[in-house]
Amino acid sequence: MREHLEAAFGAAAPEHFDWQTSGAFVAERERALVRSAFLPLGRRILDVGCGEGATLHHLGAPPGAVGIDLFEDKLAFARTRLPGCSFVAGSAYELPFPDASFDQAIVRDVVHHLEQPERMIDEVCRVLAPGGRIDVLEPCRYNPLIFLHAVTRPAERGELRSTGPFLEGLVGRRFRVVATRQLQPMPVHRLVFHPDLGAPRLAEKPLARALVDGFERLAGLVVPRSLWAYLHVRGELRAA
Repeated sequence: MREHLEAAFGAAAPEHFDWQTSGAFVAERERALVRSAFLPLGRRILDVGCGEGATLHHLGAPPGAVGIDLFEDKLAFARTRLPGCSFVAGSAYELPFPDASFDQAIVRDVVHHLEQPERMIDEVCRVLAPGGRIDVLEPCRYNPLIFLHAVTRPAERGELRSTGPFLEGLVGRRFRVVATRQLQPMPVHRLVFHPDLGAPRLAEKPLARALVDGFERLAGLVVPRSLWAYLHVRGELRAA
């Protein structure tokens, strides 16, 4: 699995980080998505599969938060952008932390890359303190944009198993599921303003922003919630 992931995601992507965190229109949508899923924050936060640190950036780079990722190149970049957070190289299957080290684990766009996501859930359970919380944010396979993404990019093929029942069952193995929600009905901004697939500079044009915003607002009214693009599952540690 590591070799497969390294080929697709092993190198830091500064341009993608900047697009997510400061790109016109896109950064605002990313911030809203992340905060909707992960707030309120716990006191001691672990970001599993943190990449370059964009999620922690949108959460305000909480002092003392820890990010873990397989790839040191990404972590070296993250350290330059979020000096108040700590970044550690390691596997989600063997988290290099003592038991009960954290109060909240955030897991974004990680599960669909794992061959054994149950092992990650077990490890997160171990490193959370009593009363700890896990928040998982994943693409939904039933959204047309996500489905297209999955079938056209082999590295993202795991998105095809990403459904509400699957994620609830996964988290529910070790946690009490307290919330399941779907977010962002049809995020076409991720396609229209994408650095590789679209034209980021269009996001600086008021007319383009207005058209994309209008489409996404309309989608929120007409697209069934079961087809929305992102799934958020929140779990709390069960009493021993």
